[in-house]
Amino acid sequence: MSATSAPPPKRHRRFAGPWTYLFLLPAVALFVVFIAYPIVWVLSESFFTAGKNGADVFVGLDTYLSVLADPVFWIVVRNMALWGLITIPVQMIIGGTIAYFIERHTDTWRGFFRTMFFLPVVTSVSVISLVWVQIYAPYYGIAQQYLGYFGIEMASSPIGDPSTAIFALIVVNIWQWTGFSMLMYVAGIANLPTEVLDAARVDGARGLRLAWSVIIPMLAPVTKSLLLLGVIGTLQTFPIVQLMTTGGPNHASEVFGTYVFRTSFVLGDTGRGATISVIVLLLALILSIVQIVYFGANLSPSARTEERA
Repeated sequence: MSATSAPPPKRHRRFAGPWTYLFLLPAVALFVVFIAYPIVWVLSESFFTAGKNGADVFVGLDTYLSVLADPVFWIVVRNMALWGLITIPVQMIIGGTIAYFIERHTDTWRGFFRTMFFLPVVTSVSVISLVWVQIYAPYYGIAQQYLGYFGIEMASSPIGDPSTAIFALIVVNIWQWTGFSMLMYVAGIANLPTEVLDAARVDGARGLRLAWSVIIPMLAPVTKSLLLLGVIGTLQTFPIVQLMTTGGPNHASEVFGTYVFRTSFVLGDTGRGATISVIVLLLALILSIVQIVYFGANLSPSARTEERA
């Protein structure tokens, strides 16, 4: 008679009582106080405006129509489009190039170069603005000293010229945040499978060919993340512009952050400021959804192969 195995012991499922949900209470409270309530308040405030006696008057969508008809709003939209279209790809290209050379062509000084290029990211925005205002200063600024070698003299600071103010600030932003892109790509390059790189080298891939055909495609998840973060960061741009130009001259460097700040706290029109904030929130939501739908989920190489088959 064959021996029969003993039945496995029954696993008793522990009952999660209502008190266990109390552990979620701190997170829920923080979400409600700092995220949900401010969004609801701003949304409701956008439908009101201050009356003559100081009381709020319901105006519905009139403020939204007024903002969309404001020429300054479209100047801000243009500035934000320029900001995102220039800073995001330039930061990724420069940051990725720096990361590649640091990881592939340095050894002893690798940590030093990582630190030096990442240093602007953790530097105070106030310090950065003060330094770059001096760099852009006419006659004695560092920028003027280098331009002087080519016989070019700046009559005024680039941040004081309406035709160059936004581009001067874009240069500062690229200088400040390229180190973040570099660090992301450094992490991506460090995690690349060595067997794939070795196989590519055996097949004759070297230098730019290896980078373009193997490394860059394998870093696609990092690039997608940087693109998503770059769009969100562009819409959140405020400190460097506020400290260096306050959106001037004549709104030439105005961004959504300074536009909302000036409207709400300088002009005192909180209803209009809330309306602009809601528009920015909707724009950020739309752009994020478009990116997620367009790029899709990050698939592993095997999953992508099965999908193609």
